[in-house]
Amino acid sequence: MITALDCLYGSLLDAGLFDTFLKQFAEAADADSAAVFDFDLARADAMRFTSTAADAAANARFMAIFPTINDRLWWERSERDMTPGAVINGIDYASPSEIKATRYYRELLQPLDILHSAAVCAVMRPDAQCLLTINRSESRGAFGADSIAVLREFAPHWVRYKQLEQRMSVQQRDHRGHPSLAVFELGPTFDVRRMNLPAEHCIASGWLQRGPDATLRMHDARSQALWISCQRQATSAAVPPPAVPVYGHHAEVVAYAALRPQVDGSLTPRRLLFVRPLQPIGVHADLTATLRASCGLTASEAAFAIALRRSETLADAARSLGITVGTARQRLQEIFEKMDLHRQAELFQALDSLAELNDHLYHRAEPQLA
Repeated sequence: MITALDCLYGSLLDAGLFDTFLKQFAEAADADSAAVFDFDLARADAMRFTSTAADAAANARFMAIFPTINDRLWWERSERDMTPGAVINGIDYASPSEIKATRYYRELLQPLDILHSAAVCAVMRPDAQCLLTINRSESRGAFGADSIAVLREFAPHWVRYKQLEQRMSVQQRDHRGHPSLAVFELGPTFDVRRMNLPAEHCIASGWLQRGPDATLRMHDARSQALWISCQRQATSAAVPPPAVPVYGHHAEVVAYAALRPQVDGSLTPRRLLFVRPLQPIGVHADLTATLRASCGLTASEAAFAIALRRSETLADAARSLGITVGTARQRLQEIFEKMDLHRQAELFQALDSLAELNDHLYHRAEPQLA
């Protein structure tokens, strides 16, 4: 099971690992095959189907026919129970004789030698579903308690994987020509296991370095000191470490990085490092806690920084907080010193970067699972 989970989470950065995961998962659940259904109920063309029991041509045929068939008995009958992490055993909703009498069985299941199915469900939106199924032939019989127990054990990981996949697909889009979110998969010693293309860009730019032992380090001494502190906190404290500013070659802040667990503590400790280059965006989360934890600002300094970004002029920001322009100038200078910035434009870039990273980590700006 642990090997299968390694491949599942690894497929977030290397899509080719997903097929390997399906095969290993089928074996762990004592199934003949495994398949994933990921589709929008309102858009048949958006459906994704992949099965270890079929080749690419058979998968394409399945996707073409599936939306036109209305007698998917156990599927339709269990829809009310399809909540995130739910385990569905098909035999609880439709008998083998009922299923064999359907067009769904004759045209889609029988050619794949499938009669019995069970599934783990993840639902992204009310009109979209994602099922991971395990399947058996008629000769093998229905799934027993051991196979269903494997599905129940795996269910939280399937939901978590779909959450990460959904959020990363949003965050990896380019914005206004800037590099997109870089993601590093790190092992127990914070060694680099995998990385996406934006992460490779960070390495190529020299912001981060990968040593001979694959351990990740920061280019700048200040960033490296913060990175070491971040690692210590990640291994010794329950609270996630704050975001770390990443310095470039000219002593300027070029990005912010945040470290988060990838899987739960029962598995090999691994983490994802998210690196967000500085870039302007239009949406802000509540950054007070992040600015205080990551940049050492006081509550009043953090409030002023956010007010300034919203107002864009010193006088308007001061007016909104009920302080004098002189006090505003003093706070701005203190913010510059603590964040190692020199211009108001740089501050705006830093705030936008932290806002987007904050939204990514805490999911404030993205749709929740139903």
